[in-house]
Parts: sequence; C-alpha cells; structure tokens
Amino acid sequence: MAFPTKTIETFVKAGYPIIYLVSWEEERVENTIRSIGKGLYPDSPRFSVWSCTDGLEDGAGPSGESKGLLEALDKVLEEPGKGFYFFKDIGFYLGDPRVVRKLKDAYQKLRKTPKTLFILASSVDIPPELEKEMAVIDIDLPDRAETGKIFDYIIKSHAGEALRNSMSPTFREASINALQGLGALEMELALRRTLVGRDGLGDEAVDALLEEKAQLVRKTGTLDFVRSRVDIDEVGGLENIKEWLDVRRLAFSSEAKEFGLDVPKGVLLMGISGCGKSLCAKAIATSWNLPLLRLDLNQVYSESQGSPEEAFRKAIKTVEATAPCVLWIDEIEAGITRSGEKSGDSPTSRIFGYFLTWMQEKKYPVFVTATANQIDLLPPEILRKGRFDEIFFVTLPNQKERREIFRIHLLNRGKNPADFDLDSLAKNTEGLSGAEIEQAVISALFESFSREKELTDRELIIAASSIVPLSTTMREEISKLERWASNRAVKASR
Repeated sequence: MAFPTKTIETFVKAGYPIIYLVSWEEERVENTIRSIGKGLYPDSPRFSVWSCTDGLEDGAGPSGESKGLLEALDKVLEEPGKGFYFFKDIGFYLGDPRVVRKLKDAYQKLRKTPKTLFILASSVDIPPELEKEMAVIDIDLPDRAETGKIFDYIIKSHAGEALRNSMSPTFREASINALQGLGALEMELALRRTLVGRDGLGDEAVDALLEEKAQLVRKTGTLDFVRSRVDIDEVGGLENIKEWLDVRRLAFSSEAKEFGLDVPKGVLLMGISGCGKSLCAKAIATSWNLPLLRLDLNQVYSESQGSPEEAFRKAIKTVEATAPCVLWIDEIEAGITRSGEKSGDSPTSRIFGYFLTWMQEKKYPVFVTATANQIDLLPPEILRKGRFDEIFFVTLPNQKERREIFRIHLLNRGKNPADFDLDSLAKNTEGLSGAEIEQAVISALFESFSREKELTDRELIIAASSIVPLSTTMREEISKLERWASNRAVKASR
C-alpha cells in the first residue's frame, strides 16, 4: 500500500491536533511528513523535530532549552503561526503521568491552532487516558511504485553507464520483486551493496538482492525467508494437491484478475508427521514462482521481539509488503489453539482474533500454507470455508507413492532408480512415512559406503526393517486423525 499521504492531509485539514504514526522507518516518515507540511503550508513551512538526544530543532540547530520532553511540548504551544512538530522518542515517556497530562493539555490547546503534533513509534502503545486524543495511522512498507522509484534513483546515482547498459530486460522487475518487504533505507543499502564490484546486472545480481533480503527479513526475529526451492516433481504422490495447485498456477497473474478470478487465500495441510506437508509448502512457492516466508509462532510468543501481538502484527505487515508471496505457518496448532480461543483477554486470544480477521478480509495476494499435526487442537472458526480455500488430509503413502518416494530419493543421491526393484521396496515398506523412507535410504547408503560396496535392494530392505514407524508407535492417534478427516477434509492422495 502506498504511503498514506492523502489520509494524513485529511486529518491535518480536519484539525486533528495529535497524530500517532506507526512505523520503524524514521527517515522515510520524517521526509514525507516534511514534504506534506511544505505542500499544505507553502508560505510558512515550519517543521521542528524532537528527539531525546537533541531536543527540539527546526533546522537552526538543537535547542538546549527544549531538550526535555515537557519543555519541548511547552515550546510547541508557545510558538506562533502554523507548523508541523515531529516527535521521535515520545513513546518511551508515555508511562510518565506528567507526560500524559501535558499531552492532554496540548490536545486541548492545539485544537485552536493550525499546528499539528506528530508522534512516531514502532508500535501502538498508547495509554488509555490518551486514546481519545490521538488519531492512529499505520505507515506500511513501500509499495511497488515507491520501490520502483527507489530502484531507479539508486541505479541512476550509483551505477555507471556501462553497468546500466548491462541490465537484462527483466532485471528491474525481478529486483523490485526481490526488494518488496524491506524498508526504504534497507532497499537503498541492499541495492548499493549489490552494485559494488559487479560487471553486469542479471540473474546473479537478483540472487544477491534476495540474499540481502533474507538477512534483513531474518532480523524481524519471527520470519524466515526460505531460499530452498523444491520442484513439485520432487514430492512423491499427493496427486490431488498437485492437481489443485496446477489449476491455480496462474492465479496471481493480471490475466486471472481480468478474468474475474479471486486470488487464492490458502490451504491447510493436516495429517501425519513426516508425510510431506512441509515439503508441499516449499513446492507451492516454487511451482508458482513466489517468494516463501516462514512464520515462527514460537518466536512470536517468546516476547523477544516485543509483545506477541505487536510481533505478530509486524510480521503480517512485512508479509503484506512482500506480496505476492506464500506465507508458511508450520504446526499452526502450536500457536492458535482451542485453549487460546477460550482464554479470554490473553495474547493467544488476541492473535487468534487478528489472524481470523486478516485471513477473511486480507486485500494482499498472500497465499497462506498452514500445516498441522493435531487438527483437533484448532478452533472450528479457523477450519470453516472462507479462511482457507481447501483443507487437505495427508496420510501415510500408499504402495504406488512409496515407489515414487524411493525413486526420488535414490535419484537425488546420484543413484539410478532403474538399478533397483522399486516395486519390491514399496511392497516391503508398508506403514512407513516419506521421511522414514528417506532415512532408510540414507542409512543404507552409510552402510554400503562403510563396506565399500554398491547400494543394493538388500541394504535398503534391511535399513527400512530396522525402523519402528510412527504408524506403530502412534497407531491410536493416527486412527483417530483418519476418522476425523474422513468426511471433513480432501484426501491429498488418490
């Protein structure tokens, strides 16, 4: 979404004295607010900035008399004329009763003047006493249009003529896609670092941008930018999921929108552990050529990134700015459960409510792929149609699928599947999951390597027979899960 310039102008013209801006991009927000001030007050564009280190300054240098917050607010009230006042660090002081009182007084006095006080904070943390006095505006990360302007500016100012001439036809569009989800300053730094020492601008430069993005997204603490790509053909079986994805492979294109199609919301993959749910999440992103972001709910609730609600909200904002993309929520039942739904005014309950609303009404092309092992822990609200497009049940692979899984893992490890009796291997591994078959192949390879001999069917059968499968140790739980899914979910396999 574009910077809410029109919204801010409307609030100012309507006479709102205090506007609370939610963003962690200080430089971008400050520059834009300054530009809005010049547009609204061309004759007297007073613009003063307060920080806890420099106090209130208007371009003539810091003012020692207004270094303290209370003194700075007094000066704002005393100064004549029109103007914008941009306060950066005020959020750290909102627990002080004197500051709360001063802001309430400022609200009353500023209403009668053509002056606006802007408060910048990275999260919404307003004392109840001030909720009525402040208009809250979220500042989203740069949209594609703004990202394109940043790209053009950096290329023009930091790339030589020879480097600009080496740009491939698709480089600009691919770079904008790679930069989506970053702040303006982060985009500039990522682009400048990518340009250093390069002779050409093509796929390698885009990969470098994606790596920069992976590092920056990881700093959020709750999101991972998943770079590993999994081709859909590397997933054994699950034909119904593959067919569903193939039908929707062009769903994010402009042609689909013109045809009247809605962007798919997402899928819930529930079932037995080790049967390919996480692999499917990666394959969806690869198949549709979309970036994959993984949300770590454990980090959301750890409070290492602030309150769980704010960490979750910030993660969703980053995901939306990266759109179109795939959001992978692994083991969703670990963070959104029936117990959280019923716990009243708790972080889990509030996150649950926010997530439900966002899933139902999201305006950004974000495809949510959620996986769950214990579906009975999820509240019914999240399972109804409208949240997810489809719920797929992933069970243990059948004989045909086990044959395919053996073929894939042998091929991935440089072995010719034609040298093995795949039908016999599949027949003798009933009850094994895909992950257990992979471990059997790995174990057999180690055994063959240690004996300095080629891998054969015998080593594979021995390795598979030594595994105590999950289907045995958790027989009752799996039977219960299969009964639940029999008439509530679509089978992932035919």
